[in-house]
Amino acid sequence: MTRSFTLIELLVVIIIIGIIVSTLSFNFSPNQLDLAADQIIKDIRLTQSLALKDDKYQPFPENNTSIEENRSKYWFKQWWQIKFEDKNNTIYYEIFSDKPLFDTNASDNEVLKVNGIYKTGKDNNNSDIYMNLTKKYGIKKIDANNTFIFDNEGNIFLNEGNDTNPLDKTNKLLTQPAKIKLCNKLNSSNNCLTDKKHCIAIEITPTGSLEKTTCN
Repeated sequence: MTRSFTLIELLVVIIIIGIIVSTLSFNFSPNQLDLAADQIIKDIRLTQSLALKDDKYQPFPENNTSIEENRSKYWFKQWWQIKFEDKNNTIYYEIFSDKPLFDTNASDNEVLKVNGIYKTGKDNNNSDIYMNLTKKYGIKKIDANNTFIFDNEGNIFLNEGNDTNPLDKTNKLLTQPAKIKLCNKLNSSNNCLTDKKHCIAIEITPTGSLEKTTCN
């Protein structure tokens, strides 16, 4: 006599298979925080590479302001930077040489042209959507230094100098590891939840190495 499965046994097998499939599907779903961190690491490395091979100066003033006179006096060097923005509940970042040219008639300092490659995640006609971290990855907040600037010798700075001497950036030289924290959920105080499920960090060292780590 051939033994066959009962209806209850078939139902049990189907339920078990369903649980296994749903578990595998969950595990293989891409983690948006990881994807955002990977993208930022890629673009920081792009900024570093642009700085290492670029050697631009501004030897002459573009107008008669004191800032421009000082830039020409010191042969203002146009380094490359990646700048993070948090505006109107939207997190995005931009990459440009650190002397952008702005159209004064454009709204909200919309950049129309720059000295070198320019990429932005800002929501305008020049935007790259993947650099808009809120739209692409659901990032709610970023906790980081606003700007990281790279020179052609591999140094990293945290500001653009001053009006007296635009090359004087040594007071903002990165001397210890810094974290860029990204989170996709906020608490009641509008601060990031820092657990692994809702927050990821990128650590950048003074030597330029990059590593994904925890937010704590």
